[in-house]
Amino acid sequence: MKRIQMIIYLLSFFLFTKGQNATRDYTSRYNYMVEKTYLEATSLVENSARSVNDITYSDGFGRKWQKIQVLGSPVGNSDLVIPHEYSSFGQIEREYLPYVKEGNNGAFDANMLVPSHWNIYGTEEQNYAFTHTQYENSPLARVVQQTGPGKDWHTNGKGTNIDYDMNHSEEVRLYKVSSNGVLSVGGYYQSGTLQKKIVTDEDGHKTEIFTDNNDKTILSIAIDGNEKMETYYVYDARNQLRYVLPPEATHQLGMSIDISVLEKLAYYYEYDRKGRMTVKRLPGCQLISMVYDRCDRLILSQNGKQCTENTAKWSYFIYDNQNRIIEDGEIILSFSPTHEQLQQEAWDKESYLPEGVRAPLQYTTYDNYEVSDKVTAHPFVSFSGYHDHYNLHVSGLKTRTKVKILGTDDWLTTTFYYDDHSRSIQLICNNPQGILSYINTVYDFIGNTLKKQEVYDVDTLETTYEYDDRGRLLVKNNIWNGKALDRINYEYDALGQLKSKHCGEHIVESLSYNIRGWITDIQSSSFSQTLHYTDGSGIPCYNGNISSMTWKVGTATVLRGYKFTYDGFSRLKDAVYGEGELLSNNTNHFTEQVTGYDKNGNILGLLRYGQTNTMSYGLVDNLNLVYNGNQLQSVNDNATGHVFGNGMEFKDGASREIEYEYDANGNLTKDLNKNIADIQYNCLNLPEKVQFEGGNSISYLYAAEGTKLRTTYKTGNTTTITDYCGNAIYENGVLVKVLTEDGYITVSNNQFHYFIQDHQGNNRVVVTQNGTVEEVNDYYPFGGLLSSSLSNNVQPYKYNGKELNRDNGLDWYDYGARMYDASLGRWHVVDPMSEKYYSISSYVYGLNTPHNCIDPDGQKIIFVNGYLGFGSPRGGGTYWGGVNSSFVKGAKNFFNDQSAYFTDFDFNYLRSSTFLRNLDGYAYAKENYKQLIMGMNPQEDVFRIISHSMGGAFSEGIIRYLKEQGWNVDFSIHLNTWLPSELMGSVGTFLIDATITNDWVQGLSLPIDGSRDIPNANYKIRKKSNEGYQYRHRDWIDSGSFWNANNGITWNQLMPILDSWLIQNPNIQINYGQ
Repeated sequence: MKRIQMIIYLLSFFLFTKGQNATRDYTSRYNYMVEKTYLEATSLVENSARSVNDITYSDGFGRKWQKIQVLGSPVGNSDLVIPHEYSSFGQIEREYLPYVKEGNNGAFDANMLVPSHWNIYGTEEQNYAFTHTQYENSPLARVVQQTGPGKDWHTNGKGTNIDYDMNHSEEVRLYKVSSNGVLSVGGYYQSGTLQKKIVTDEDGHKTEIFTDNNDKTILSIAIDGNEKMETYYVYDARNQLRYVLPPEATHQLGMSIDISVLEKLAYYYEYDRKGRMTVKRLPGCQLISMVYDRCDRLILSQNGKQCTENTAKWSYFIYDNQNRIIEDGEIILSFSPTHEQLQQEAWDKESYLPEGVRAPLQYTTYDNYEVSDKVTAHPFVSFSGYHDHYNLHVSGLKTRTKVKILGTDDWLTTTFYYDDHSRSIQLICNNPQGILSYINTVYDFIGNTLKKQEVYDVDTLETTYEYDDRGRLLVKNNIWNGKALDRINYEYDALGQLKSKHCGEHIVESLSYNIRGWITDIQSSSFSQTLHYTDGSGIPCYNGNISSMTWKVGTATVLRGYKFTYDGFSRLKDAVYGEGELLSNNTNHFTEQVTGYDKNGNILGLLRYGQTNTMSYGLVDNLNLVYNGNQLQSVNDNATGHVFGNGMEFKDGASREIEYEYDANGNLTKDLNKNIADIQYNCLNLPEKVQFEGGNSISYLYAAEGTKLRTTYKTGNTTTITDYCGNAIYENGVLVKVLTEDGYITVSNNQFHYFIQDHQGNNRVVVTQNGTVEEVNDYYPFGGLLSSSLSNNVQPYKYNGKELNRDNGLDWYDYGARMYDASLGRWHVVDPMSEKYYSISSYVYGLNTPHNCIDPDGQKIIFVNGYLGFGSPRGGGTYWGGVNSSFVKGAKNFFNDQSAYFTDFDFNYLRSSTFLRNLDGYAYAKENYKQLIMGMNPQEDVFRIISHSMGGAFSEGIIRYLKEQGWNVDFSIHLNTWLPSELMGSVGTFLIDATITNDWVQGLSLPIDGSRDIPNANYKIRKKSNEGYQYRHRDWIDSGSFWNANNGITWNQLMPILDSWLIQNPNIQINYGQ
């Protein structure tokens, strides 16, 4: 699993400079606020430290009028200016992109709407550098159309349109579910009983969402002409989601109920009387059972595979007194109780674990380094140039872990040491090589990583970093065993976008963007790529899909590429290969076409062309795929041609009715076409052993938290072992390479090798320090290697930068939690995030638009508290009931983010305005920016925000700053917001507004009409609390009930709403780890 950090934020500190002390160019005739961020230590007495200033000018209504980043542009003596324009009703009608103002020094620009300001995006774009929003002419003021920036969109009328209606007779089926979970069809909803929203995207793709009077989604329909993809959501009498019927299930069921269809294609849920989910079933899998203690903590769970192996086998979880998991593993119960008996036993017990034989898999300690009989601590070691001491006051921080190496008796123990600001300065871990690895880190004043050292026994990799005043990376050096191997320099354009990357002395990569910030060109002497959206030789796409792309390698004169076409559901239909400027030469040499999908997106037919001989090309795959539910049953290849050289294709190794088999968790256990007789999985649903017919095998060794440690290849009498120790790669016990952020180092010759990547992070070219091309990789859209690839066995990291395993014809890409088969364009195990994509098969790769997608590596949640009063405890994790309270744990489960980081501030702005709290949040994010983004990649990773009370406006300030730096903030959840009607959620962030309707504290802030609504929230949750008078303000947090279907929200309820919102905002990417 990917390591994900959750950040819990507490409010109060706002660093600003009063107007009378500001720089003289600040315009005093307008209201303004100056935010000063110090880049080095300072004092009230001596104020000469380096700093950067941001200025916000406000209009007469206190609304943001003009935002200026003083000297915010990397080019010249220039500011970045962002103007704001409102309608006569106070609505945001135009949201402008930033422009550059030279020599401005923070002064208010009275001519801020002059079109020529935006010439920096191209002279033809100067009149279109804004998002235009239209509202309906009614008191509801709902959005009816939105057009993003860009001439092509505005002049061609390519915006997103939203219409509102009610359901008609015999339009929506009325499903019912009994108390014991039996599904039935009760005809249709009566006309006019459901609200209907029709969303049409920029390319005319339509989605209809039907909701009831409780705002629960009943039906979501994606429409392509006469074809409809209908996803139904079925609730019980307590408004708990009980069934989800994806499109293929809806199609097969019709107006009847078939148990076998439900088991293969539907999602099913059960709850106890406290609203806790106790049973669920994913399509094609057996039941998952869950048991909770009195504190609503999950203490036992059992999946279908465990139950099949032994009905007494369960996973268990033990917590400390702050509700943090300190031990987990598997247990074989000494008796065989039913699920109901176990829950009854645990019902009124705060800490419950039945008798049985425990097999611990992981221990975790927090708060100290005291001696423990379960987890030892590696002693801190001082390295030259790094910290010589550590902070002993580590309350709330993880200090040690002990993780089982699955299938062995060995353990990995890791110790974490921190500085006085709770930043990790040393991580020590043993590895399968029997040595200790160290990672040492040094930070600057604001949290930028200045240098990082990785120590592997006698070998050391040190990476140093240099930044400009705005935190943009300028220089990176890699030093191997004291010798500087490479230096990478970064340059930015006037808007702060990465313009070029200089790798050593011989490699320069240049990047270009369109007005929306989408990459259009990557140019270097080794590899060049151009992406077309609304232009080029393909059919224009305005919803963010790539219409065509071209590339060439090195000095080659031939321009190669693909034209893409899509169906009405944005699924790839044709990727037609061609050469030349118009891609009209040598067409179809490497074409890939999907000839059909089922309603869940499973590929039914796939054509693939390739090189069949030194000078000939033709059809190499003509696949017909047959399914049992979502699970692949057989594949028949009608093509007679075979791929030449090292290219990838499907190998039709069997001709049977059933060629693929699965276990109770939906994991592939047999693939006769690859001659795989058996695949064994560990408790994490990760493969332990792939056994081939004839005796060859591939075995994998994982730590219990999901980290791959070893791969063992057995071919005949030859055994090869690859060990993974962080970034160090060992072959048969010898250190052979060390991975870096930009490539790898070969240890035998101390040589640095650069990865030259395309827009997806696919490794296209491997180049040495002196510019010599060692490897070239060209890919089909679904990730297979073209036969034209040059020496593509130099190193294994290929598509999406993932490791490709070609031994014994396996041809799987390792994405961490799952293996991907590019020849079929699908996974072979269930997507761990499948419940976030109900309408799509859990085996589908990349939503069937693989060339538009990347595999995300992480996300962070920021928790923002409110005023420390009204029953709220002190700061830190305590505000949320503890760092692993039922509320925090629910948030982790909701977003599938399992790590946490806490910052403790006191919030004393009881009398401050929404506007000022927004500025406070902005200042906070700016000051702590490097801590926020540490370990994250802006091209892949995302933030989520959860706030309470007065933290709502503060969190919007955090969102604003993160977005200005180019980050994606895809979710914000505001609980019991103070002054909710004054809050305006950030455009492009899905906003959930949740309120206790009888909260007297929030009531103090409400206007005369008593409105508790955030005006532009995408989803509202309302609950009447039964808590005592003084505790209602914290009910969501203290009860933890926000994260369940009965009292709050689950993905089950939210996903259809989110689907609709994504269609309205096609350029927003909601990404989740694999």
